[in-house]
Amino acid sequence: MQLSLLASTPESAATASTPTPLLGTPEAVAAEAKELGYDGIELLPGPPGTIGVAEVDLALKSSDLVLTAVNSGRIAAEGLTLLDPDTAIRNRTVNRLKDVLDFAGHFGAPVILAGIKGNLPDGTSAEAMAALAEEIFAGLARFGARVGSSILLAPTEEAESNFICSVAEAVAWVRRIGHPAFGLMLDTHQLARRESSVVEGLRAAAGLVQHLHLHDPGRVPPGTRQEGSLDWPVIMTTLREIEYDGAALVGLAGGDDRRAQAQETVFYLRSLMGG
Repeated sequence: MQLSLLASTPESAATASTPTPLLGTPEAVAAEAKELGYDGIELLPGPPGTIGVAEVDLALKSSDLVLTAVNSGRIAAEGLTLLDPDTAIRNRTVNRLKDVLDFAGHFGAPVILAGIKGNLPDGTSAEAMAALAEEIFAGLARFGARVGSSILLAPTEEAESNFICSVAEAVAWVRRIGHPAFGLMLDTHQLARRESSVVEGLRAAAGLVQHLHLHDPGRVPPGTRQEGSLDWPVIMTTLREIEYDGAALVGLAGGDDRRAQAQETVFYLRSLMGG
């Protein structure tokens, strides 16, 4: 399992649903992630034109890292969502996601679909919204496949998006779309809040989950606190049992000890991974 850190350019700060990113030029954040002991970065891009394929490619190759995923959280933070009642906003959101998919496709990386789903509009039937979501999801999956990327649907906390909030719902949607470029991403923080247990949530997604975000509740880095921590040895054993072989983002909290967090967390998780 590849371990990565969230990275972004300085003008693209974290959102409420993302951990604290490394901030800097692609070259700087890639070098820092490598120095801290990680295999890759998950990129949180800003507006179009903020960052280019060539500079990211050079940064990754210089530090011998991979791009594990591209995070769409900044698009949602700009007020763009796929279920917005305004057709023009929905279309802008789809177009922004296509730009991100095109970028990610150069690296064969997936794009995460979480809060950008948006909220179910009041007064609209569940059937109508489901039909709209199916049309949008399927279209994005087809586009992603054409450009070498894919969409990874993530169940969310209701404060982030009240559409598809449980593993069961997300699994049902992945099966409903039925496209190889439409998969599943899970976040252990969200699983701990929503599911009967993190382990059961992971097992329910076995064979479909392609990317993970690893946090203790409150989006705290694994292995950095004594109380209130998830049972990480059991979680890592479960991942081996379900034969998970994707990548995982390690979430960092804010504060002056970020580098210490990053190193403590990667050492802790690798000890559980046996390497």
